[in-house]
Amino acid sequence: MSEFNQSVIRSGTTIRVGILHSLSGTMAISEASLKDAELMAIAEINQAGGVLGHQIEPVIEDGASESATFAIKARKLIEQDQVATIFGGWTSASRKAVLPILEELNALMWYPVEYEGLECSRHIFYTGICPNQQVDPAVNWLLNHKGKRFFLIGSDYVFPRTANKLIKAQLKQQGGSLAGEEYVPLGMTDFGDLIARIKQAKPDVVFNTLNGDSNLAFYQQYQEAGITAAEIPILAVSIAEEELRRIGGSIATGHYASWSYFQSIDTPKNREFVQNFQVRYGQDRVTSDPIESAYTQVYLWKQAVEKAGGFDVESVREAAYGQTFAAPGGKIRIETNNHVSKHCRIGKILEGGQFEIVFTSVGRLKPQPWLGIEKLSNQISPVVIDMLAEVSQSIQYNCQLEQKSRELEAAMAQLVTTNEKLQRTQDQLLQAEAQFRQLQDQEKLLKRRLSSQIRSSLELEQILKTAVSEICSLLHIDRCQFLWYHPNSSPPRFEPMEVAGELSENGGVKWNTADELLPDFPSMIQQQSLLRIDDIASDSQLKGKTRDRFLDDGLQALLIVPLQTRSSKIGVVVCEHYQESRYWSEQEVELIVSVVDQLSSAIDQAELYAHSRTTAALATAQAEQLKQALHDLKAYQAQLVQTEKMSTLGTLVAGVAHEINNPTSFIYGNLHYAKEYTEDLLEMLRLYQEYYPEPAPEIQDHAQAIEIEFLMQDLPKTLGSMEIGAERIRHLVLSLRNFSRLDQAQMQPMDIHEGMESTLLLLRNRLKGNGHNPEIELVKEYGELPLVECYPSQLNQVFMNLLGNAIDALEEVVARNETNFSPMIRIQSEAPSADYIRVRISDNGSGMTDDVKLKLFDPFFTTKPIGKGTGLGLSISYQIVVDKHKGILQCHSTPGQGTEFIIEIPVRQNRKVAVSQEMNIRLKAQTSEGVTSSSKAW
Repeated sequence: MSEFNQSVIRSGTTIRVGILHSLSGTMAISEASLKDAELMAIAEINQAGGVLGHQIEPVIEDGASESATFAIKARKLIEQDQVATIFGGWTSASRKAVLPILEELNALMWYPVEYEGLECSRHIFYTGICPNQQVDPAVNWLLNHKGKRFFLIGSDYVFPRTANKLIKAQLKQQGGSLAGEEYVPLGMTDFGDLIARIKQAKPDVVFNTLNGDSNLAFYQQYQEAGITAAEIPILAVSIAEEELRRIGGSIATGHYASWSYFQSIDTPKNREFVQNFQVRYGQDRVTSDPIESAYTQVYLWKQAVEKAGGFDVESVREAAYGQTFAAPGGKIRIETNNHVSKHCRIGKILEGGQFEIVFTSVGRLKPQPWLGIEKLSNQISPVVIDMLAEVSQSIQYNCQLEQKSRELEAAMAQLVTTNEKLQRTQDQLLQAEAQFRQLQDQEKLLKRRLSSQIRSSLELEQILKTAVSEICSLLHIDRCQFLWYHPNSSPPRFEPMEVAGELSENGGVKWNTADELLPDFPSMIQQQSLLRIDDIASDSQLKGKTRDRFLDDGLQALLIVPLQTRSSKIGVVVCEHYQESRYWSEQEVELIVSVVDQLSSAIDQAELYAHSRTTAALATAQAEQLKQALHDLKAYQAQLVQTEKMSTLGTLVAGVAHEINNPTSFIYGNLHYAKEYTEDLLEMLRLYQEYYPEPAPEIQDHAQAIEIEFLMQDLPKTLGSMEIGAERIRHLVLSLRNFSRLDQAQMQPMDIHEGMESTLLLLRNRLKGNGHNPEIELVKEYGELPLVECYPSQLNQVFMNLLGNAIDALEEVVARNETNFSPMIRIQSEAPSADYIRVRISDNGSGMTDDVKLKLFDPFFTTKPIGKGTGLGLSISYQIVVDKHKGILQCHSTPGQGTEFIIEIPVRQNRKVAVSQEMNIRLKAQTSEGVTSSSKAW
């Protein structure tokens, strides 16, 4: 980075700096104004001639309120944009995400916000305030002026949790007490339950470390709950003028905040700063402590660069120490610990969104990020500082784990809700099915009779005659007709084909011209709807002219159901009643619709009969293809469902394994050093005991109180136990990751034994004995196998299915209380040739009959009780081995002698043709020798 900056000075007239803040997401409410302050400082510096004669060019990036995005953008600014330094950040999580990038690339960042301390990196200048400059004075002031019972509320990340630990220690030391402590996710907006708990606890004060949009909702709901600032005041360390501008001063009036700077500071320097900011960005804009720090740090960097005489990182860092600046909030100074000496002020929120300053520290407070231990640096081992540095990191990891836990709980709750909805839907379907069956029972006899008579003949005339006759008889109506509809004739017309029923002398309606009788009939055909009229005289569906004609012909009730054949011919079944108006019940309508459907099929059959002799062979072949396609579709559908489940489960398991692995690796990697540090400390303690056998009485009392001898013996054992536990977690995570590997588009080499061991580890709980089942003996006879080109996750699924079935078979034998039975599973592997490998999985269970083996690999076939097996495992395993890997899956089983599954897979898929031919030859040879097996091969 330093070399690049020197080339910039030689070749250009501008120098780039990075501005990295959240301009979107939940933190944008606070961070967007910091960008404005830094741009204002840059503009002022450029107007005054720049830095070392060069204009400053800002490169702005959006961290989007995501720690991972901050890390990506920081690397881009340094490597691609090659900025001289970075101004940015707000949350501790974003700062900690950027820090490894700064250390790796030897870069500097200026961080303008208060934070939890316990950090002092050479690559960051902390221009905000640390706890001893903000939190400590605020707690002291509250204890002296507001009360001793504190309720702590904060966002769930590093700064609030660390700050609250310091507050609790300070309360304990100074006689205060804790009324409650709550943390919420960043961006949470529903505080109803939490505020109710605050009212119930009745604290003297609420100490608020919320961040981002959550503050807007919290203060508004706090006021709506009827809690006044006089009753239970809130003191915040992340609420400043910028946040109040969006929250509304009237909502938060009377509450407090602790900062180093407030806009209401009445000095010429500050009045000028506020005026310039509002002239640039608008009279409604306000300044705040983070805004002032963001503005000031640009000038501090400029002074350091000018003192260093260049932009070299090491030179700028050294030049920055001791720099002072007359900031709007007062004179500040950069200390050698990369922090800034500042005042502490406490302000009371006024209705207009400004603060009335009620407390100002006496002089600047020196920053103590290490909780004051740095004062004893000559007396404290560096190990203590290192261990303190791990505190905030551990809190961050804990927050991440809790967040993942909450996400998992939410997913589980959603799954439970979905299952409940599915159950309710199933109940509704069962109820509807019962009603449908009842309706079917009532109509079954009639429909069977009608269907039998219609399908008994393939003559179209006989079919139509039977249909209208049966309908007229079943419904007890005056007349039923079947008409063909000809839409392309001019005008469109009906053609009567068959009629049943006798009418009076007028002869009823003459169905001829369609436009005159049913002008809306084309839309009925298009929408596949029927016409149902109970009373012609009062029904509104008919137009006046049509109704009058029907009434003139004596028609009182009408039901018309259209049909369309496969050859696109359109027919109509017309049910007429002339004696009186008639109510067409839903049951009757459903019956007619059903009959019309059958009639349509019968008409199609009659039309197809004429062509059956010439197309019989083709129809038979197509039917066979359709049957096979349906079978394949069911099989592929079953595999797709199972594959999706395994993929989702694999993704979840892989994600959980990854999230567990990060903190576990951190713990495991530091246990060794913690053990060494502990041994060093214990050795130092023993040396003190040896050379100072008579310590002061206070030390003797404390040693006796903590049982120092027992502690010295038990602490190394405790660390050893932690190391063993961490090692076991690492092995479990490795197995989870191996088992849940997601398949790629291409096959990849796989260690078969590694996949088998991962599967066995996941099944270890079922293999171990318990109060109901004895331990299953596992015999592994592994041979030397080459790496196999395959889909690893799918083969793991095959192993899981076969081993799970073997365990189920053994548990069934145990459940029958057979004496002298020792369950056993044997796993064998070998490479009979260089072209393929063989894996055998056998058990000594009860075996299978020949009938079962014949259907063993069929989809949905299972011998397990209802609810325990889906019948998909072996079918999908067969497709994975045979279809996906061009191998062989065999089953050898004899009742009473157990079962053995044999898997043979080519080592290289590009040789599958030759290998598969060899496998088929062996399979035929085994069949001719009378081997009892069930197998399928490609």
